[in-house]
Amino acid sequence: MARDPVAFFRFAGKHFALLADLFYSDKGLSDAEIYSLVMKHKGDDDPSADYLFNRLRKLLIIDEVPGETARWELTHPVKALLRFLYREQRLTSVEVLQGYLKALEASRAELLTGIQIGDRNEVLRAVTDVSETIERLRQDSSDNYSAILRTCMDVKADDTRKKPQERFEIVNRLWKKYLMPMQDLISVDKSIDGQLDGLESVLSSGIIKFGKHPEMIGVLKGARARILRMRRETTRDFHNAIEDILPLYQALKTDSEFTRGASTALKRIDKAGVASLNLPGRLSVSNWRTDGLLSQSDLRALVYELSGYQPGLAITVTTPESIENAVYRAPDEVRADLLKALPVHDLLEWLGEYCNDDSAAEVLRLYGCFFLDPPGILDQKSELKEYNINGTEMQSYPVGVGTQ
Repeated sequence: MARDPVAFFRFAGKHFALLADLFYSDKGLSDAEIYSLVMKHKGDDDPSADYLFNRLRKLLIIDEVPGETARWELTHPVKALLRFLYREQRLTSVEVLQGYLKALEASRAELLTGIQIGDRNEVLRAVTDVSETIERLRQDSSDNYSAILRTCMDVKADDTRKKPQERFEIVNRLWKKYLMPMQDLISVDKSIDGQLDGLESVLSSGIIKFGKHPEMIGVLKGARARILRMRRETTRDFHNAIEDILPLYQALKTDSEFTRGASTALKRIDKAGVASLNLPGRLSVSNWRTDGLLSQSDLRALVYELSGYQPGLAITVTTPESIENAVYRAPDEVRADLLKALPVHDLLEWLGEYCNDDSAAEVLRLYGCFFLDPPGILDQKSELKEYNINGTEMQSYPVGVGTQ
């Protein structure tokens, strides 16, 4: 017997807070608990609590819990509607999805038979079944993604109350039981993809078969469009779920492995000591011994020996009355005089005569400056020559400087 949808939605709209409390009740409610919720949300102008309780039953909003007496719960259709509204969808297992695919295969065979014999009624029935199954598959894929996303957000938010291993087990279950099997729906090298291709091919042949019947063409094209949309959205849901869960899965896996390893090591240390871990052999930890350190008693004896020590005469260090700072010639000034004297047949000899009051180190410093940045063309001789620069003997190959 058909129910009155207007009465249902009118009641649900007026008493939605009551339905929400029933939805978030994790277990069945007794008569007293139902009446308590009814009285909690009952307005002054509302009918009696008995009337509202009976309306919940007659509108099939609540039903008795199987195997129990006087305990009530939301009916499955109402619960599914509220899950959809609150976006708190439940995960659909791969076994359910495989059941959809088996139903599609049966509908494909029925559709093919109807097309071959030209039975439009049979084709319409088969197309209706195909469209309904495709929509269930698409909606369950979307629900799975929403449930996975919500679970990931809950795990990220609850990072203190659960242990790393417990949090990893939650995400790992999503990964293995729900996410990886969904890959079969979008993989091009799986039999599922070939099955959907075959269904689309049958629909295309039906469009050709019933080309003179516009209403049939519209129905068949609509079913084919639903398959294309389902494929597109399941692929999108899968990739979005991977992007959300993969970083969390990898992070929790690392934390879980570290925690498990640390727990195992601590148990071994508790039973057999630190030596049982063989850390020097596994981690190449170096061992060392310290020698020559004084003990407390040795240090105390040394301090006692120093008691009463009288130092001798202080040694004074005399410093010269005046220290002359070294004077360095500016290379630019020497360069200007060198340019005037060009050509110079022996640069080092010229600098020794030019700086006759300076040290040999100063002469060599200027020689290095002009050798690296010559003021003219350098001409290095091949015969070794001896020099005496302010009392310092040295040997070098003469270098001349010519004009540019």
